[in-house]
Amino acid sequence: MVPNESRVATVHSSTIGAAQLLTTLPRPLKLQLRKVIELTSVLTVDLGALGISVALAYFARVFILPWLSGAFPPELPPNLPERLWWLPAVFLGAIVYEGLYTKRYSFWRECGLLIKAATLAFLVSLSIVTLAKTGGEVSRTLVVLIWFFSLVMLPAFRYTGKNLLARAGIWEKKVLVLGAGRTGELVMQALDREPYMGYRVVGLLDDDPEKKYRIFTVNGGARVKVLGGFRDSDNVMAETGVYNVIVAAPGLAGNVLVGLVNRLQRVCDSVIVVPDLFGLPVMGVEASYFFDDRFLALRLKNNLASRTNIFLKRAFDLTAGAVVLLLLLPVMAAIALAVKLDSPGPAVFAHRRIGRGGREFMCYKFRTMVVDAQEVLDKLLKENPVLCEEWERDFKLKDDPRITRVGRFLRKTSLDELPQIFNVIKGEMSLAGPRPIVRKEIEKYKENIKYFYQVRPGLTGLWQVSGRNEIEYDERVQLDAWYVRNWSLWLDITLLLRTVAVVTARKGAY
Repeated sequence: MVPNESRVATVHSSTIGAAQLLTTLPRPLKLQLRKVIELTSVLTVDLGALGISVALAYFARVFILPWLSGAFPPELPPNLPERLWWLPAVFLGAIVYEGLYTKRYSFWRECGLLIKAATLAFLVSLSIVTLAKTGGEVSRTLVVLIWFFSLVMLPAFRYTGKNLLARAGIWEKKVLVLGAGRTGELVMQALDREPYMGYRVVGLLDDDPEKKYRIFTVNGGARVKVLGGFRDSDNVMAETGVYNVIVAAPGLAGNVLVGLVNRLQRVCDSVIVVPDLFGLPVMGVEASYFFDDRFLALRLKNNLASRTNIFLKRAFDLTAGAVVLLLLLPVMAAIALAVKLDSPGPAVFAHRRIGRGGREFMCYKFRTMVVDAQEVLDKLLKENPVLCEEWERDFKLKDDPRITRVGRFLRKTSLDELPQIFNVIKGEMSLAGPRPIVRKEIEKYKENIKYFYQVRPGLTGLWQVSGRNEIEYDERVQLDAWYVRNWSLWLDITLLLRTVAVVTARKGAY
């Protein structure tokens, strides 16, 4: 991860790295040399991942598959390394094609692009073997295994490698944020939450006198100051040596913003503009221009308006849901027994929730409360105004006395929601989607309820992996709406993977 300022200072003072050697060179040469070092470093990481993938594939093909089946002889074609010399080049070429050596992405987005690149390389490799008629000289099984292991090794090596490179100052990219308002602060916090991208904010600029010399503290603990106004940008860049800027000042008039960006473009290494377009879909947005190339245009997609995408989402829910159900049936049986032994009453509780199109359905959960939970709740809310206020705000109680001993454990680990897999199989829910709500919560969604009605509620979703119960209710609503506007199959897959990590860490659950 990208270290905060104090950690960076410690690393830089104790280690003479490549980043330090660059400081004495002229700026243009330093910029080019830094790009070469970054490219070489990331390329080395990818080569290491491919090397491990080849080694694991060879081991699996020679030692494991022959042991599992007699259809795989232990011997491979002779001179195989000489006949597959081109394979790493195909994989690296596919990675280059996806722009993964020139652009910076968040980990999950880059992970998807790496999987896409590896699959493209695999298909090209099989085509080469088939068209060249070298199937007898090259093991197709080995090529398949290399692709399979690369799907894991490439993202894993990139994640570890970029974090180490960032600590050494090689992958770290210092930036200035122009705009110390709410948008600038959100940008700074977002970059702090995405250390994999390597950006580190060293200062902000703003023309508002009230923000002059203000100090911001980001999540990682680093303190970032407002170093001056927009007119001071040249001096600040010269003093800090930072020529990468992010313009996050949506309050500026259009002509002023264009003038500022044009001036910065002449002197900066890179300029990123954050437009005042919050709420628009961002997944799959295509930038274009027309009318004599003077007008910037954004092409937006409504992925969930496509019947093909709706079918893919449902097919994924059925396939993955069935697999998960088969794997977890013994665990669910053990949980049901524990619930029954802990307190009298049924093991599974069915609660009426709102689903797709506003239709009600019975949402299944393992029972985590006493049988007469509603009566106990009514009494609590009448006797305790503080608890009543908490319930009206969140529809949850952090220290709920109705929860049983086993129920508290199930909630902490989110195991109480496992029976919702049956809702997924029945078509009432999805593996990923907005959180299921009760009828009283509809009014809290306001105009965003139309997004909620477009999809089936999910077993997991964005709010579950973004803080769960630690997030304010209004922000949960915004996350649910964002999910619908930006849906993709890869988004569902990443949400499921991130949910495993969040549940294991027991973050924000009660």
